[in-house]
Amino acid sequence: PDGRFLKVGGTYSPRIRCYELSEMSMKFERYLDSEVVDIQILSEDYGKLAILGADRSVSFHAPYGNHSVIRLPTFGRAMAYEKTTCDLLVVSSGKRVSPGAAAAGGQAMGEIYRF
Repeated sequence: PDGRFLKVGGTYSPRIRCYELSEMSMKFERYLDSEVVDIQILSEDYGKLAILGADRSVSFHAPYGNHSVIRLPTFGRAMAYEKTTCDLLVVSSGKRVSPGAAAAGGQAMGEIYRF
C-alpha cells in the first residue's frame, strides 16, 4: 500500500515472493498449491495477505504462514479489499443471468463474494 514492498507471483512452481524495495532484498518466499490469480495486502506491512488461486481457493496468509483456505463455488477473477469495512470482495465468473440483465439482452454475470 505504501510502495515499500513488491509482491510477485510465479506460475511454475506456484509461489509468491515479497521484496523490500528500500533494501533491495527478498523478505520471504512461499510455495502455494495452485497458480496465483490475484494478491491483496490486508495489513500495512507485508504480513497479512489474501491470495486468489486458480483452483477456486482464497488463502489467507499471516507472518507465520498459511492461516486458512476458503473454497469458492466458481472460479475467481479478481479481488478488492475495502479497509474501512475490512471486506474482501472476490469477483467470479459464472453463468448466472440476473433478471435485469435478462431484459437487457441476457448477459451472463458472475458473482461477488464478501469475506
